[in-house]
Amino acid sequence: MGIKLAAQSFMESAVKASGLEDFGGHTFEQGLDALVNSLNHDLDLTECTAAYFQQVITQILVNRLQVTQLIKDHPEIMEEQIKAPVFITGLPRTGTTVTQTLMALDPLSRFLRNFESAGAVCPPPPLFPHLPDPRIQAGHDAMEGLFSMGPGLRGINGINFMALGTAECQNLMAHEFVHAGWSAGSSLFGHGNWVGDCDMTRAYAWHKRLLRMFQWKLPNEHWVLKAPIHLFGLEALLAAYPDARIVFTHRDPFKAMVSGVSMVSHWTRVTTGRADIPAIAQWYPALWARGLERALNVRDKLDDGQVVDVFHSDLGRDPAGSVEKIYRHFDIPFSRTARKRMQVWLRDNPRSRFGSHVCDAAELNLDPDRERERFGFYLNRFDLGEL
Repeated sequence: MGIKLAAQSFMESAVKASGLEDFGGHTFEQGLDALVNSLNHDLDLTECTAAYFQQVITQILVNRLQVTQLIKDHPEIMEEQIKAPVFITGLPRTGTTVTQTLMALDPLSRFLRNFESAGAVCPPPPLFPHLPDPRIQAGHDAMEGLFSMGPGLRGINGINFMALGTAECQNLMAHEFVHAGWSAGSSLFGHGNWVGDCDMTRAYAWHKRLLRMFQWKLPNEHWVLKAPIHLFGLEALLAAYPDARIVFTHRDPFKAMVSGVSMVSHWTRVTTGRADIPAIAQWYPALWARGLERALNVRDKLDDGQVVDVFHSDLGRDPAGSVEKIYRHFDIPFSRTARKRMQVWLRDNPRSRFGSHVCDAAELNLDPDRERERFGFYLNRFDLGEL
């Protein structure tokens, strides 16, 4: 029968660990049930995988308890105004991460950092100036631990997984158990499909609550945020942030899917011990094509000034110039300091620093003709070259 998990036990563990009882509502339970059901039915859970998700799920629930208490103690947090945030989205493997990383180098930008959003999210008590946030080292150790288990992962996600690096918005949406990384990281198809179909209104409410908390401790001029998952929830995102500025990244979808299926396969082998590549190749493109089509339908309702397109090929040729295009479109000042920081980062962080990611479409069971048909609505709209 294998190991079976129960949602209620995670809630009890979080209450015991935190000494708190108010989760700030129970809207998360549907997502938690979907995740637990997917773990129980999509995987033959090992002790190692079960222990990993035990830690992840319990930490999220502890976060909800602690954030709810923090806001009770400091109600002024909810008065923080999140003004005209920039959200970067697009299919996975299309340049969302490097775009956010470069924009985050602007001294006036505020961005989610991995160490503050992937584990304990409540800021620690005030620290002496010479003492670093204790979460930084813990985050670094956790990420290095993942890379030690799967060295090939560094070439796939090395730029993402640095403690001080940029983090995806789904780390915040995870507090409603809306997170695409779990399905991608462990082939949890059931939960991934639930994420693709769920109402994300509550997830963005928690997203905004957490941004206010982070901004209360460390403000700046504007937020620069990113996650491919926004394709599925763009309408709910805009309801929460009506003045949001949206950056769409674009790439030949076949290349994006080859890279994505390879990524899911690599991660699944590390986290579960094996990967069913034909099943991944059938599930992954279908899921993301659905999200992309939904997002483009929402995009059609936006003013041209609220959205800008960035192409993967342009990012490869002139990364800083592509970012400058975003700044010009949204009338954000592009300072010499910001440009210089980007140039220095690009000089010191060539793609080769993070290793290589070699993919073979045939080995991954991906057919160009099938994907051309699946993503025809996208190829007909944007000039992305031939598959």
